[in-house]
Amino acid sequence: MSLYESQSYLDQYLLFHYGNSLEIDSFQIFPESFLNFAERTVTENLDASNERERALDLGCSVGRSCFELSRFCDEVIGIDYSNQFIRAAEKIRVEGSIKFNSLQEGDQFRSHNAIMPEGSRPERISFHTGDALQLPDDIGRFDIIHAANLLCRLSDPEHLLKKLPELLNEGGSLVITTPCTWLGEFTPMENWPEGSTLEWISNNLAEKFVLQNNHDMPFIILEHARKFQVGIAQASVWIRNSR
Repeated sequence: MSLYESQSYLDQYLLFHYGNSLEIDSFQIFPESFLNFAERTVTENLDASNERERALDLGCSVGRSCFELSRFCDEVIGIDYSNQFIRAAEKIRVEGSIKFNSLQEGDQFRSHNAIMPEGSRPERISFHTGDALQLPDDIGRFDIIHAANLLCRLSDPEHLLKKLPELLNEGGSLVITTPCTWLGEFTPMENWPEGSTLEWISNNLAEKFVLQNNHDMPFIILEHARKFQVGIAQASVWIRNSR
């Protein structure tokens, strides 16, 4: 079974996406800039005052970024490879919340409630289980594509990068974040970038996209009450040109 179908990963990612500062960091040792990553990938990289028609969230996980996108996009499609992530996201969309637990230590757990963000537009969102490398032929084109911490979990990430131009409308925005954690269990070594990940992304996108900006985005994932994954994702925002 994939790690992303396990209950422990579901609980971790629900907390990662929807947990507040005290739930994630009870010791209060991390700055606010490390929290709310799935929200910040939208708010720090896209202009919410510029309303768009269609957005695609690839690797949407348990859905927080889709709810953020729904504030200013008429239609949001969220796709993730994990069945249980999509079921959880859909439950939040339909029912407004989902209960889950976080590991404290040993066999001790703390209960939580992941709540749909206030002001989001769930009627604009649809969640689907799917493969970012095998998207439906009739999926259409988008004004925004959001792919947060996805590339280094794909077997052939370059295939997706080469597919993106035909999915994005001219003038559309592409948001990519990645912690550059390349592992053979997800991506064969022959499909890893040669050199830096950002240069590799740029080499694949340069003909059809213009780099608007790139910056670092810290994040934390709670494994248990006294253990955290700390990462610095590399974020880049691209604009589809007319070529």
